[in-house]
Amino acid sequence: MSEYVVSVLLEVNGQNIDDFKAVTEGELEVAKQINLMNKTGFGRMTARHGVEVDYVVPADKAEFDFKTVEDGTLTIDKQNGVRTTYTGVWTLKVGATKYDGENEAVRTITFGATGKVE
Repeated sequence: MSEYVVSVLLEVNGQNIDDFKAVTEGELEVAKQINLMNKTGFGRMTARHGVEVDYVVPADKAEFDFKTVEDGTLTIDKQNGVRTTYTGVWTLKVGATKYDGENEAVRTITFGATGKVE
């Protein structure tokens, strides 16, 4: 069954931003391989959540300044009723703007989060 995202909402400093075209939830590294003298061991990793969003640059208003995102909340609502909420969201990287000449201008924003709730 296909799963579609209905909405993506970033809440930061009392402001809601929802001009997103796409979202990619990052991988979560659970354990790391550790080389020992006579065998291989494994150690647990601290959870580091990552999310990338494609932000549609508005043509009729000022662009949101993603460099100011500190301790925000990112909520992803899916068509099947599942809601994923990332807390403690910080901007890690603001990507270059992509223009294709036919559609809107899009900028990829990379976020890091301290928590994830489904």
